[in-house]
Amino acid sequence: MRPTTTVMAGLFFIFLSSVAFGQGAPILGAKVYGPVRDPRELVEFAKSLGFNTLFVGDELATSISFREQCRAAGLKYFLIIRTFNDPEAAKQDASLVSIDREGRPARREGDVMICPSRQDFRRAKMDQIRAALQRLKPDGVTLDYFRFFIYWEGVDPQKGPVNFPAFCFDRSCLEDFLRSTRLELRHRTVAEAPDANRELIEEIWSKHRDAWYQWRVKRIAENARELTGSIRQEFPGLPIVLHAVPWTRDEFNGARQKIVGQDFRLLAPFFDYVSPMAYSALTHRGPGWVEKLDRALLTEVPAAKLLPSIEVGPDSPQFPPMPPAHYESDLEAARQAEAGVVLYHLELLLDDAVRQAITKRALGEAR
Repeated sequence: MRPTTTVMAGLFFIFLSSVAFGQGAPILGAKVYGPVRDPRELVEFAKSLGFNTLFVGDELATSISFREQCRAAGLKYFLIIRTFNDPEAAKQDASLVSIDREGRPARREGDVMICPSRQDFRRAKMDQIRAALQRLKPDGVTLDYFRFFIYWEGVDPQKGPVNFPAFCFDRSCLEDFLRSTRLELRHRTVAEAPDANRELIEEIWSKHRDAWYQWRVKRIAENARELTGSIRQEFPGLPIVLHAVPWTRDEFNGARQKIVGQDFRLLAPFFDYVSPMAYSALTHRGPGWVEKLDRALLTEVPAAKLLPSIEVGPDSPQFPPMPPAHYESDLEAARQAEAGVVLYHLELLLDDAVRQAITKRALGEAR
């Protein structure tokens, strides 16, 4: 699939922005998701292990003490933005929620995925991001959930997303698909009610599925051009990271492009870093997988932009166990990446002396 004219039009601007930003020392980062009682203690702990960057959500980033401690310690912090996962927006307008062919909403536990075709939501989200960046002044921003809905963590690596329903078939997506592809269909009228679009949806699914898959990739790429372009225009030089689903291009019959909508060949030019969430225990991959994944992704992502993220260990009793040797193997593989490595997540290291020693040694060697 070739990039659209609008996507190509943004590449030159993104190229100039990336050159202006430049990549220096590798990122040695850790994500922080839980509440923090003592920001100074957290920052000192991260610094002692060799980290130079923390990836945090809005709750921690709003702490003045946290930001001051990072500056004093010489640590950078990147703000994590949950782009299309927005339960609060869904509460205000349920029509924003992405739906599958049967009209079922894209909800799972606390996650609620918004339709990527909703321009009104994208504009509102950009306003929120702009306000957050102006107020919190992070050293970088990372875009999470920048895709169509899928619970990728629960996909069986032997079977793939076999029975996972494809999203999105709401009015906005159907109209965008018809407008973008200009296909000659028997049913071209899009109704307000999802049930009234049943014949149109089935015609697309049965006769034009490949075109629909290609449109999904285009939609996410267009969103990347739109959002990163706005950020770079107002905050030039600010590094932008993409949280990426950790599947290779051909894995599961190309499901990362077809179902998720993330084609790294199209997305990489818009981001300073592409960060695959290579959680090998959580996804039942086992030791050795991180190295194979990184090697495969280098065919799509420039080495200077590939920033693997690995797990420290299970953060919940229902998650698979991860012995220290498994963690060490993943960390040794990931730290070979030119751009650096990010750990998920810092809190799991607080009371684990064995993993602390492994981390300190590996990060010291990566400097």
